Amino acid sequence: MKKSIISTSFKRFKKNSLSYIAVGVICALFFVLVALLSFIDEMAFFVAVPILAFPFLFASHVSCYLLEAAQPINWGNFFKYFISFFRPQFRGSFRGIISFFKALAVYGVCLAVSSLTTFLIFQGIYGDTFFSLIKDLFFQYQSGVSMEEIQSLLNANNGMLLTFFSFVLSTPLPFAITAFIYFVSFSSIALYYRANVTSGAPSLLRLGIASAYNEAKKEMHRDWLKLNWPLIVLPLVGSISGGLVCIFAFKSYLSLAPVMTLSAFPLLVFFLPFYFSNMEVLYQRYEKVFKESNKKAIEIILSRIQNSIGLSEEEKRQLEESFKEDRDDKEENE
Repeated sequence: MKKSIISTSFKRFKKNSLSYIAVGVICALFFVLVALLSFIDEMAFFVAVPILAFPFLFASHVSCYLLEAAQPINWGNFFKYFISFFRPQFRGSFRGIISFFKALAVYGVCLAVSSLTTFLIFQGIYGDTFFSLIKDLFFQYQSGVSMEEIQSLLNANNGMLLTFFSFVLSTPLPFAITAFIYFVSFSSIALYYRANVTSGAPSLLRLGIASAYNEAKKEMHRDWLKLNWPLIVLPLVGSISGGLVCIFAFKSYLSLAPVMTLSAFPLLVFFLPFYFSNMEVLYQRYEKVFKESNKKAIEIILSRIQNSIGLSEEEKRQLEESFKEDRDDKEENE
């Protein structure tokens, strides 16, 4: 009978619980610091994610993973792993750009729902006054007036329109942030495979990883959810709670977006210590799939080379043997 993936992960966590807790808490607090940048400038936050947050998360993954090999966690090693993230071998570990655009699509869908819902609520409360303001704003925008005039209209009537747009633009944030966290996390299952492959072209590595995900996507999704469902629930609860506090306690509607962004991360302190052992066990369950997919990728590349170049039978045989020897050497090193 297959051992429960949850019990396997918890057993792994107990072996080095203090180290996992230390890395998990520090990682969560680092995310909070990065999220604080959204209060200064939203652009600074978006820039900091790939330059600071991803390398820090990568270093946390690798530090915890090497605990099994009795590799101590210290700031020197952690910084070395942080820098290693920028090597070609690891650049696609979190599929940051793809994850961002997927999360942006989630934001777009939620924005459409938020716009309609908020419009109906405001019209129900303020009636024709609100509808007239929206109409005036639309016509002014269409006529190409200056941004100062549009800003003046937004601030008029006790900031009714400004409040409206703050609600519309902020409400989808918890769902988009949670979606982004999910996409990044699911992509990082392959991070451990990247760490175990010491040589080979990045394009070949990406092809093998993509093949592995395609082959076992449903099973990976199921096991990821079993282990990491708090990674969906906690940011969602934190972000929505932060927004409600901002609205009802502080009545600060203009700060809604940065408050909701920041509030998505503090609750992760309670889960990230378990998260890294979860991901390690998840990778181990599918390690064979990644290795087999890498073999298939080599065969695909070999086939393309053979078909694009007029090789003799003897040259084809030598090329196949060369790939086979290289593959066998990699497997022995692993």
